[in-house]
Amino acid sequence: MGASRRATTMRFRLLRMCRTTAGANTILKTQSVFTRFACERRGCSNRILQRLSRMQQTGDSSTRFDVNLGADSTSFLGQRPLPATSRESENGAAVKNGLPGFEFRPSLRTKLLMAFFVIEMLLISVGVIGLLSLREADQRANQVVGLQQKIEAYRQMQHNTLRQLYGVSTALAFPNEATLAVVLRQINQFGYDLDRVSFVAKDEVTLLNQVREEYARFIAVVSHIVDLIRGGRAAEAKQSELAELGPLADKLERLTNQLVNRAEADMVAGIDASRRTYTKSQILVTAVALASFVLTLVLGHAISRSVIEPVRIIHHGLNRIAAGDFAQRIEVPNRDELGELAAHVNSTCEELQQLYRRLEEASRHKSQFLANMSHELRTPLNAVLGFSELMLDGIYGDPPERMRSAVERIQRNGRHLLGLINDVLDLSKIEAGQLRLSLTDYSVEELVDVVHTSVESLAADKKLSLRIAVPPGLPPARGDERRLAQALFNLVGNAIKFTDAGEVRIEVEAREDSYVFSVQDTGPGIDEVDQARIFQEFQQVDNSITKSKGGAGLGLAIVKRIVEMHGGRIWIESRLGHGARFSFLVPARLEQQAMQT
Repeated sequence: MGASRRATTMRFRLLRMCRTTAGANTILKTQSVFTRFACERRGCSNRILQRLSRMQQTGDSSTRFDVNLGADSTSFLGQRPLPATSRESENGAAVKNGLPGFEFRPSLRTKLLMAFFVIEMLLISVGVIGLLSLREADQRANQVVGLQQKIEAYRQMQHNTLRQLYGVSTALAFPNEATLAVVLRQINQFGYDLDRVSFVAKDEVTLLNQVREEYARFIAVVSHIVDLIRGGRAAEAKQSELAELGPLADKLERLTNQLVNRAEADMVAGIDASRRTYTKSQILVTAVALASFVLTLVLGHAISRSVIEPVRIIHHGLNRIAAGDFAQRIEVPNRDELGELAAHVNSTCEELQQLYRRLEEASRHKSQFLANMSHELRTPLNAVLGFSELMLDGIYGDPPERMRSAVERIQRNGRHLLGLINDVLDLSKIEAGQLRLSLTDYSVEELVDVVHTSVESLAADKKLSLRIAVPPGLPPARGDERRLAQALFNLVGNAIKFTDAGEVRIEVEAREDSYVFSVQDTGPGIDEVDQARIFQEFQQVDNSITKSKGGAGLGLAIVKRIVEMHGGRIWIESRLGHGARFSFLVPARLEQQAMQT
């Protein structure tokens, strides 16, 4: 094993970087911190840490690491143990690790391996004994289950006999083909049950043969009664029922009762045997478990000072770090690998604290940016809306009818654009779980009509056919009408933007207690590999068509969040060159806002 042992090569590859430039630096730094922490914890060489630092500064995520971990028999993952402390005994002899003339300082790995080996042996012994006991208990249980199946089959035979008697009585009281057909079906069912009993009760051949013979007579009598009823001789059929069918049914019941009694007696005996087996197994397993428990306590006490207590301290420290407390530091008295691990955790905690401060600063910058954008966009748009309203009010003179229609359209679309700006700004509230839906009753037809009116001019400009298909008479729905209209408007707007020829269809389908809104276009379609990521923020299909159309990649993300807040889901059906169909399903009556994730 010693110096001739072959070195092992380990290769680490960092996780893929975030797509956005701002997020990439933060993610990369966080990943490098945790990778550095993992490397230091495993005792890697300083070359990895140096490369991690260079990678963190340059932003290069393609770096690969080759680490040779020397397989020294006295090392722990390539690290040599700390030198043993020596002291003098009373007679002057050298004492190392508490034993005169003997040095034994096992690494943490050796301690754990020894403890795990002993525990595994104890577990194996308990497991073997438990398996033997379980096998015997399983055999007993299978016997009891088989007996229970027998009893169930016998009871089913008795039940079917009573059903046939009831069917014959019903046929006598209401003689028609329907009741007679029921009687004949019950005869076939009884034959099936008899075959089932023969399968599960192969040891009751004599009684089963008697049951089969009596049942053959029973079938003959029932068939004779059916023929009499069909021939219009109900009185004779009634007499045959009383004289022949009743006694045969009683005899069948007695025979099946004998079968049931035997099976129940066997089941009681099997249960008693299982109980005795369980008692013996319980005593044996308990004894072995107690012995294992005592040995485990002794072993745990032996290694607790050097392993368990430091791990507990580090565990509590990591819990504080996970809760966001980066000010505390972990203090471990060990001089082995656990002591070094605690030092590395403290170093990682300091770096995480710095990263957390940077993230808070980035969040503040984001909020400030949204506030500034809100002001810069709303101010000119409000001016446009104000002047258009003044024109409609006749402040600048009575406008012609043609101009009035155009100004009204400007005002309507301007207000809708203002709502879209507010909705884009609400995306941060949605992510923070602070946006609340305004639940009211609304008309699905009116919602679709509003969206259709808003985008009609956009479709006309591109000479596209804009069609709607809404079933008439849909009951009123409940939800946030403005948010749902925004979601549908975003989908229709995208369809018009990416469709150069053909048509765009808006469809509504009622499904039990929900509605499905769909937007179908004849555009270029979306590749399957891009369909999953187009619903993410700032994500678009990377092709020339998307670049020429522009956009920030927020529309579909907002639609997805709005639909999920209504407790619904959204999906896409598309192939390249065959257009796309976006659909979302929302409850018809939403009484409470869905949980945001």
